[in-house]
Amino acid sequence: MDLLSEHGIGWLGPVQLRREGKPLSRRLKAGFAEILPEAHRLVISEENLMGLQFTQVGSELLYPQAERRAGKLFDRMGDADVTVFLSVRDPAPWLASLYAHELFNGQVKPGFHAFLGSVRPAELRWAKLVRRLQIAGANRVVVWRQEDYSAVLPDLLPLMLGTDLPIAPIENRVNASLSAEAIAMLEALGPDREDPRKSARQAKKAFPVRGPEDRFRPFSADTLAASAEAYADDLEALADLEDVTLLRP
Repeated sequence: MDLLSEHGIGWLGPVQLRREGKPLSRRLKAGFAEILPEAHRLVISEENLMGLQFTQVGSELLYPQAERRAGKLFDRMGDADVTVFLSVRDPAPWLASLYAHELFNGQVKPGFHAFLGSVRPAELRWAKLVRRLQIAGANRVVVWRQEDYSAVLPDLLPLMLGTDLPIAPIENRVNASLSAEAIAMLEALGPDREDPRKSARQAKKAFPVRGPEDRFRPFSADTLAASAEAYADDLEALADLEDVTLLRP
């Protein structure tokens, strides 16, 4: 943080934006008031800014609240030049990971197939989400595959910070997901289980992910293949969008 401040870069991340008891709008306002007078560049890092990540109904399955929520944020910035940095992922493993993440955070689910509904992973399109963010007011969007994160990080950071600073990622910092056994345990306990968040943490501790064989993999080989093919097409569509940069290794 000191290094960023020395170069006139303000930072608002989860530590500042996830304080209990205050709505996100008030936390953003407080952050702007504290940082903007001293900074010529502001970086906001918060995956929850676009709201709900997935819905099985409606015309916008990915981040259905994105335009409204991002638009309000962009409006607060006045005439600032706004670049959105967005990591995307193959939809099938992303949906599996999202389901596990929501279970871990204490959200009670009746099962993965009820969570998914009739949606097929291959239906999800990141390019469509990016166009919606542009309509909401983003001047440009920088996109990379989550699968390529380590490889593109040296190119990503200078674009994000506006300068090349000696910033090294934290080694071996992985937020392990719930294992297939842990999810099976929680689903067996049912939606009426007591203290869902506590039971999720207990399940994670009892059945950790020790290797690839422990991961939650709810999709068939055919569904995974269809998702991967659609994802590849989606990336090409992203690369063709105006004012969009797709970082590749």
